[in-house]
Amino acid sequence: MTEERIVDLAGLRALLGRLTNYERMPDFHAGRVRVDLERMRELVRRLGHPERAAPVLHVTGTKGKGSTATLAARLLTAHGLVTGLHTSPHLERMEERVRVDLEPIDGPAMIEATNRILDAVPSATPAEFPTFFEWVTLVAFLHFRERRVDVAVHEVGLGGRLDATNVVLPTATVVTQVDLEHTRVLGGTIEAIAAEKAGIVKPGAPLFTAVPIGHPAEPVLIHAAAEAGVETIRLGRELDARVVEVTGDGMTVEVRLGERSFGPLRTSLLGAHQAENLALALAASETLLEKLGRALDPDTVARALEGFVLPGRLELLARSPTVLVDGAHTAASLRGALEAARSTHAPARVVLVLAMAGDKDLDAAAEAAAAADRVVVTRYDHPRAAPPDELAARVEAAGGTVETVPDLQKACSRALDLAEREGLVLVAGSLYLIGPARRAIAGPLGDRPWSTSRTSS
Repeated sequence: MTEERIVDLAGLRALLGRLTNYERMPDFHAGRVRVDLERMRELVRRLGHPERAAPVLHVTGTKGKGSTATLAARLLTAHGLVTGLHTSPHLERMEERVRVDLEPIDGPAMIEATNRILDAVPSATPAEFPTFFEWVTLVAFLHFRERRVDVAVHEVGLGGRLDATNVVLPTATVVTQVDLEHTRVLGGTIEAIAAEKAGIVKPGAPLFTAVPIGHPAEPVLIHAAAEAGVETIRLGRELDARVVEVTGDGMTVEVRLGERSFGPLRTSLLGAHQAENLALALAASETLLEKLGRALDPDTVARALEGFVLPGRLELLARSPTVLVDGAHTAASLRGALEAARSTHAPARVVLVLAMAGDKDLDAAAEAAAAADRVVVTRYDHPRAAPPDELAARVEAAGGTVETVPDLQKACSRALDLAEREGLVLVAGSLYLIGPARRAIAGPLGDRPWSTSRTSS
């Protein structure tokens, strides 16, 4: 037990500043730091296993995991269940990472949970003290137990097998998509990365996945599910999603779960990938509801989606010009965001404001980014952010029309100038970019008299 006690938010911030934070550590993402679950297993044991206080939906994937987890939480809450949601990273405030019925944890609850964690730490030595992500995960476990949630939805931070969340015993698991990412940590092939993500699959918890039929990750996931003795429910086989209509402010989707259909469902989400995420969330939510003796109700599903906005996922910030922000951080997700932006808003031109982490596949991302009419490369304040000049050179090599504006606010202003009234500005490349981008775009928008209609969540 440590003697340190946290009494206010200043003390909490001071403590968090001393924690190891792999999210901001280039050495970790370069594969030079090894992790395991021993510390987490010992801490949850000392805390009385709060991770077992409610049925769990565990979600991982290269892209779409945050959207799927949040959609599932929305659906479960709409069905009258008190629902815990743990996601990462946050867009604006750290409290966003731990929510109950989509409401962020408050300061006093965070402090109380932190003091419980401090009581459980054998000593203050670095080897026994949790990392930042382990601390957030433990806060989520404790807060959900304290609030007596009916169900908990946990998004994996990175990978799956060795992620701090993987001490849970899930009722259902989701693997959204599998692509090359964090290759120095997770492995250099699709199959190796799929194996890491399949590490969340456990007995008693069916696996839901949007990995395409015939994809190299598919046999890895099917094998993991068979080893655990659970069913694999695949998009395109046992589960399906179809976009019926697309407009500038959303789309209409039909979802098939086995022999049953849900829809037409109207949602403010955009992009075929979000239709897939919705299908996964619906199917997995049904398993959680059945665990508690309830049924998935079509009318409740429809009401849950009405007006629901996923911050940072093709989120509309303004019109004239259209301004969207999206956390797309891979080549595939950048392509999807650009395609969705063009198809739904039909702009005269698309200007992409791009900033990415340096440990991504920058060549593939640059090739996807080059499809924009103009690209303004910038950066966000993070030690892993790619140097703008380097990223811009790759976009130019891929055939893109590009310029470099390292200051984010100036980059947004330049993009608005290039887009003019009839164009579209898309800010994308990382979830870490979204919060700063929202703030950065506000001033330049207000400076333009022709920017008359603004939307913000």
